[in-house]
Amino acid sequence: MSGFARRVLLRAGMLLAAALLLLATASAQDFSLQMAAFNPVAVDPGGNTSSNLTISPLNGFTGTVNLSCQVTSLQTGITLPACQVSPQTVTPPTGASVTITTIGVLQAGPYTVTITGTGGSSPPQTATETMTVLSVTPSFTITVATVVSPNSVPDGGQGVATINVNPINGYAGTVTMLCSAVSPVTISPPVCNFNPQSVTLSGSDPLPVTLTLTTIGPTTPTTSIAVARKGFYALWLPFPMLAIFSFASGRKRMRAGITLGFFVMIALILLIPACGTTTTPRTVNDNLIITPTGTYTFTVTAVDNATGATATNISTGTSSAITLTVTAAPTT
Repeated sequence: MSGFARRVLLRAGMLLAAALLLLATASAQDFSLQMAAFNPVAVDPGGNTSSNLTISPLNGFTGTVNLSCQVTSLQTGITLPACQVSPQTVTPPTGASVTITTIGVLQAGPYTVTITGTGGSSPPQTATETMTVLSVTPSFTITVATVVSPNSVPDGGQGVATINVNPINGYAGTVTMLCSAVSPVTISPPVCNFNPQSVTLSGSDPLPVTLTLTTIGPTTPTTSIAVARKGFYALWLPFPMLAIFSFASGRKRMRAGITLGFFVMIALILLIPACGTTTTPRTVNDNLIITPTGTYTFTVTAVDNATGATATNISTGTSSAITLTVTAAPTT
């Protein structure tokens, strides 16, 4: 046999061996595993996305398949999204779902999700898809932790609420609280006071701020020291007698002295009540500035001291309203 014929037979044998190996591998495969694209394919930090799996039997396979999930990234030292397959054990033909949760994930970028199925005599089967975590600017929100208590007060009373300032996406900075609006508009609505007025956020824990709503009530009497006019006039009583005493002589002067002493005693007696205390109503607040009765709604705002940015949930209207009802003060 010539060399050419030997080379042809050698190549034919190699091709036959490869075909037999491929056939053996195909016949040994017990199931197939396919994964659909994630929906949505990109999410904000803290968001979720999902995909569907399809597991089909091959070559009469009737066993079970165990499914597992792994998330990888080209970036190192970062928090990876969490992956959950449900159910984790299936019997083909069937399906399963894959859920990716990105809570705590701060690093934006693509992430690779690999599903591995094991079962039967064939090697593990894998399916791979990619999802993306979007880049989000760190910010903060405000929420009502406790509503105003009491929510109805007489004019002159106070209501107290607790507002939480919540950092999100790694926000760090100083935030100042204020009431930007109150409805209805009146001359003397309840007054907002925050304690503390500003908070410094870092980490992920919310910080509480106490909001006090103070109303203006009617005035109350005050006690004052006053000298009565009758006492002041009593001091003049001895003077006419003193003039008579200075011009009198002899017996007349003695009688005038006795009379003068009598008038001095009367003057002192009249002066004693003038040194007492009297209760005098003092008007501190005119009735026009008492907080009118009604229900007041406040818009609570938080502002970043450095950038001037407001809480992200204010513009969307998801922050809870602060309300306080003012009733007339009881009369005494």
